[in-house]
Amino acid sequence: MRIALTPLAAACLVLPAAAFAAEPDGDSHRMAEELHDPVVQAQVAAGAEAVTDAVLGMPAAPLMKAMAEVAGEDPDYVDPDLRVGDLVDPDTVDKSREFAHRLPQMMGALAGMTAAIEDMLPELRARIEDAGDEANRY
Repeated sequence: MRIALTPLAAACLVLPAAAFAAEPDGDSHRMAEELHDPVVQAQVAAGAEAVTDAVLGMPAAPLMKAMAEVAGEDPDYVDPDLRVGDLVDPDTVDKSREFAHRLPQMMGALAGMTAAIEDMLPELRARIEDAGDEANRY
């Protein structure tokens, strides 16, 4: 049985939820600056790699033994030293390091998008109001 860990899952564990919940009052620009900060990027990348390594190192034998029992198979055939990393495609294991290496670049792109979206909000609100006014006329 092989499972794949996605970079998105790791990012969801690491990136602060406040980054996605910022009110459009200038907080987005502050958040964009923080996401662009090389120190913050390095910390997040190191955290993402540490979390991924921790997950891959977790014991999987107890769960696999339970699954074997439920399936009516002999749980004694499960290696007692089995780890999550043993169940993952070997190519995927290296992806955690690649993801951590690319995370600062992704954070920089996210910072740019965050600032751009905040800059667009007044125009988007005006267009939505105009559309609502137009719809109310009928």
